Amino acid sequence: MQPGGSSRTFVPLALLASILFAGAAGCSGAGDGSIAVQLVYPAAPAAAPGGPAPGSQVSPRAPNYAIHPSNRILIRVLAPHFAPIEAWFSRSDGRGVISGIPPGARIAVEVDEYDNTALTLGLGTNAPLLGRGWFHGITLSPGEVETVPVAMYAKGTIVTVCGAPANNNAGTPGDTGDGGLDNEARLGNPIAVKVGPDDAIYVSSSAFKKVKRIDRYGYLSNFAGDGTHGTIAPGAPAASAPIGAVQDIDVDPAGNLYLFNDFNQVVRVDNGVVNKLVFDNGVFDSVARFNLAAVNVDLVYFVNFLDPRVYQVIGTSKTDFVINNTPFDETEPINRFNYPLRAPSSITYASSTDSLIFADTDNDRIIRLSFADLNLFYLVANAGGVRFSEGVDPLAMAPLKPRVVDYNPITGKIFFVEGSSNQVLYIDATGKVRLFAGTGANTFSGDGGPAPAAGLSDPRAIAVDSRGNAYIADNGNHAIRMVVGGALP
Repeated sequence: MQPGGSSRTFVPLALLASILFAGAAGCSGAGDGSIAVQLVYPAAPAAAPGGPAPGSQVSPRAPNYAIHPSNRILIRVLAPHFAPIEAWFSRSDGRGVISGIPPGARIAVEVDEYDNTALTLGLGTNAPLLGRGWFHGITLSPGEVETVPVAMYAKGTIVTVCGAPANNNAGTPGDTGDGGLDNEARLGNPIAVKVGPDDAIYVSSSAFKKVKRIDRYGYLSNFAGDGTHGTIAPGAPAASAPIGAVQDIDVDPAGNLYLFNDFNQVVRVDNGVVNKLVFDNGVFDSVARFNLAAVNVDLVYFVNFLDPRVYQVIGTSKTDFVINNTPFDETEPINRFNYPLRAPSSITYASSTDSLIFADTDNDRIIRLSFADLNLFYLVANAGGVRFSEGVDPLAMAPLKPRVVDYNPITGKIFFVEGSSNQVLYIDATGKVRLFAGTGANTFSGDGGPAPAAGLSDPRAIAVDSRGNAYIADNGNHAIRMVVGGALP
């Protein structure tokens, strides 16, 4: 969310590009301010000994980020007190300023860079994203002109956006930062992450029994939980409610949040207020891996690792939805009442196919339930198949103890994590399984480089914002890692 403001800078400012846009955009009113954007790019690689200098500015941290004067730059300025202001610039223009910005605090800048086919963007033609940058924490006085450096990252670059930076290849837990910028905050075992309809990011800092909210402008606040577990009363402010450690978060189509805690309770929160307990078992279990999918308002499905069922909750009424009754059925289309489910540990709703996707962990399968006919189908599921290799067909692969599945609304496909692999995999637009993030080493590394070369520690959830950025709950590293544009095709 934020390498600017009081920033954690991944790209040295000494590499500041000598590009300050020359035109001006925006309609100024009396007292309005302006922002000039300077772009910071990774350094060009040095020439090989005895070899020629590189012909283009290409970063060793982002080798596919080619810089060309015909690239198109979209600058967006936004804040709580005015509607977003956007303007396009061509790199060859050399200079540009966004003006007409109402003075105030909590102003953010976002920059997207596209190749030259973006000349027709806005007229219905999409261009591939090359890179993206952002800067948060700007305060403008009336009439002020502020120059901000925006560090640019190639699509697919991983950065830590919330939580302490790596220290000796490990994260540092903490419960600090409310009211400040996200990159200055500390988290404790972020076990769930979800993006709301306003692009706010919700994170379960489970070690401290709180859910944090990061707004679009980069500021963090305590959204739910007072650090304890107790009686959860409808009508109470969620931020002071004793909700306990939240294991999963989901959002229904109306924007209501559902929090599944380690007391086997599903709490619905509307606009920061506890609406009700959608489900209340009330029995603590720290290993059950409670996980839910909110399909509609008060229509929730959930699983826990210790119970071979998928449950449906309508309102507050719970019923069995997928059951392991005998005789077992494993031939597609599979009867949902007779599937030999073993240790379901994650579930998500795929709106593009109107399906539930869930991890059948101990059977080494990921299953799809179609709401069209209420039958089950294999998605990543060949019990006698091969292990992961780049580009494998999902129906030929036997995923090893899959424990995380999450939906990518941009492509309609899924992300998933195998057991303790410390890697995030995904199904791409062509239907093949590929590595998304993580080397497999249990470590904290790789910020500023390609996500597959980064070290993760027990990634527990993946969420996607409206611009195609993907957020990983890097549980063991006490951090939220963002893959820039990572959910885009």
